[in-house]
Amino acid sequence: MLSPVSLPCPGADIAAAARATLPVLATARLLLRAPEVEDFALFKRLFSQPSAKFLGVEPTEEAIWAQFTNYVAGWLLRGDGMFTVCHGGAPVGFVFAGVEAGDEAIELGFVIAPEAQRRGFACEAAVAALGHLRALGPERIVSYVAPDNGASQALVARLGGVQTGTLDGALVFDYPLDDDGSPEAYA
Repeated sequence: MLSPVSLPCPGADIAAAARATLPVLATARLLLRAPEVEDFALFKRLFSQPSAKFLGVEPTEEAIWAQFTNYVAGWLLRGDGMFTVCHGGAPVGFVFAGVEAGDEAIELGFVIAPEAQRRGFACEAAVAALGHLRALGPERIVSYVAPDNGASQALVARLGGVQTGTLDGALVFDYPLDDDGSPEAYA
């Protein structure tokens, strides 16, 4: 079975040094940093909930680990990936700022632990990640949202996302490439 390595890793210092080169985003209340192996416990819990599905089926532990490692590997392979969202030093969720198989463009996604919801963390983290993505100068930034996820649809709209279509059953929302809706500021 694929899962996190729990043995002591002699290369842990190398991993820590690599993470230190990745972007860290700070907001008034949150820190968005590169994932660490210990963050998988929260990721697994969030994506093991009945509402979390990959491709319409409840994910296995192997699928959850594969998704986690895909987002982490993105930092080294493509320069994009997932941020762990921390409040008071503890992980409370994740913001996805990258691409995965099947995506049409770089994706902004977010998931916050139930016990940390309704505190504005998803919005605060998504605003920071969206600013980071815009600064990279992509041709397009999207969010993929389940049609029955009204809370995420409302947040995406608040961030300026406009529904432009569907992909594999998800609603596709495009974001303006800067705060005033035009791409010129990042050209």
